[in-house]
Amino acid sequence: MEMPFKSLEQLMPFATAGELLAKKRRPLVAVSPGTTVLAALREMKEQHVALLVVLDKDALAGVVAERDVAYRVVLEQRSAKDTAVRDIMTTRVHTVAPYSKVPECVMLMHREGIRHLPVVSAGKVQGVLSVRDLMGSLIERHERLLRRLHDERVTLLFPYPSSY
Repeated sequence: MEMPFKSLEQLMPFATAGELLAKKRRPLVAVSPGTTVLAALREMKEQHVALLVVLDKDALAGVVAERDVAYRVVLEQRSAKDTAVRDIMTTRVHTVAPYSKVPECVMLMHREGIRHLPVVSAGKVQGVLSVRDLMGSLIERHERLLRRLHDERVTLLFPYPSSY
């Protein structure tokens, strides 16, 4: 006899951060602390990203986002070509492990007011998830869940295939 499901998570598990990164198939976009802000902005534009990971000898040193540039360079009237990323980057970086589930990631992002979340395993940055990645995953899961519930409803209403 089949064991009944006890929760929606058993019926349809949430994706993990590692699974979402594998689906993205996008290499990590990173710069060093000594990179100029101008070069970092060019990299963001070329790679179509809003945040760069800052690595110092393969270790996470911080992140630099478009907002960091706007607030700490443009508003302070600093020169983008003369300012190093280390001078404006965010160093208090929240990260998750690859096995972290989507709801955990979303809750962390909401609680901390952040839009990007580096995924770190054994001290190495594997990639970055955006709020868009996580919302897309939740939407896909809900669509699958609705389809499955619809199929179950049809089966309950018409239990015999000949009645279709």
